[in-house]
Amino acid sequence: MSRLLNFTFRLYQRALHSLALYPTLIALGFFGLCLLSMSIEYQPWMMSLKRDIDIGLVRNADNARLILGTLVGGILSLMVFSFSMVMVVLNNAAAALSPRVVPGLISEKSHQKTLGFYLGTIFFSLLLITTIEQNNSAQVPSLGVLIALTMGIACLGLFVHFIHSISRSIQVEYILNNLYHTTLAKLAVREAKLASIDNLPSWPDDQHWQQICAQRSGYFKELNVNTINSILCKHDLRMTVMIHRGFFVMSGRPLFKLDREVDPEIAEALLDCFDFFIEEYAHAHYLFGCTQISEIAVKALSPGINDPGTAITAIDLLSVLLCRRLNLPDLDASPLDDGPPRLLHYEFSLDELLLLVFGPIRHYGCADVSVLISLLQALKNLLYQPLRAQQKTDLLRHVNSVQETANQHLNNSRDRQAINQLLDRINQSSAPLQPIALLAVPGTTSAESVAPVP
Repeated sequence: MSRLLNFTFRLYQRALHSLALYPTLIALGFFGLCLLSMSIEYQPWMMSLKRDIDIGLVRNADNARLILGTLVGGILSLMVFSFSMVMVVLNNAAAALSPRVVPGLISEKSHQKTLGFYLGTIFFSLLLITTIEQNNSAQVPSLGVLIALTMGIACLGLFVHFIHSISRSIQVEYILNNLYHTTLAKLAVREAKLASIDNLPSWPDDQHWQQICAQRSGYFKELNVNTINSILCKHDLRMTVMIHRGFFVMSGRPLFKLDREVDPEIAEALLDCFDFFIEEYAHAHYLFGCTQISEIAVKALSPGINDPGTAITAIDLLSVLLCRRLNLPDLDASPLDDGPPRLLHYEFSLDELLLLVFGPIRHYGCADVSVLISLLQALKNLLYQPLRAQQKTDLLRHVNSVQETANQHLNNSRDRQAINQLLDRINQSSAPLQPIALLAVPGTTSAESVAPVP
């Protein structure tokens, strides 16, 4: 039974992110609408109604066939053009932003619904053409033609909306904003989930627990939590996942631990609940949204694009997301309705998360004083939040990293003074911890190199 549930879970995940999901569903819906239209088209009450209402109804079979054929040809052209525009957007996003944002753009629901409506209208019109008899004027599907005409007019409106949407989708600000709000929503969901747990357990002493190793290689992205919880409750087990989402797992690597020895069949059922695939979707986990924003910033700092403004915007958005992450523990748990959590997840610590999202930006923007100042501003703002002792230490460790990068790559005295001003403010906000060393500025004393703190 668990294998069937896991197969359904994987099938659902693949279908949810497929470009063909909504077009297929909408086309099937239009197929049902066409069958419904043909079933009532020649009912006595409908024939009487059509005789009384003559506006917009086609009486001639040749005219009906001409109208439907024109609709099919015109909407097919719109659909080909729209699909071509989607491909252009995906190509530009992969070249100018990051290839990892492409799966999220493919699964954009509004584009799928527009293409689905085009496809459904074509499908409806083609099916309706087959019901028209050449020499039988009494059997003209005038109601179906009227519905098809209404759909054609709606397709024109959707085409205008599609052009507006696709022109926004190509803008980096729009993509950054979507990633930001999607990631923020995932953090809010995790906050609500942890708030529903009355007493969140600490990480258990699992040193002597049974280790279960992975049997296949791939990027761990999803977990069928419902099936795992049912197995754990059935066999009275506790489980800790030893890897985080997005980690590349090699076959034979320890994947999770159980609090007691189990039969191979149970271990196999639990292993089957792990889903491995390549794509990263921001709505799957907040980590993927943060890394995609970071990769867009790194791409913007490349010599071919040279857009530090986008990198600074990405840093500001990441600082807000990291601020929300500060309120969450490094341990994630899956709540149960009738007891304490049995499934615990390993999550990135703040130090690891900062290294993952800010480290590449610091490296590729090492010679740009505006980028380094933005990184220091983001870390300074995080220091003003309510912090645990370890979190404050982690933040200051990354402030030191930015200071070392600036010391190695910035030679202009004014740039070094600007960095020192921020470092001095950070030292005041982090007292009484060890202060960050200021940069040496040629031709000035240490007091002159730091402006008064407002």
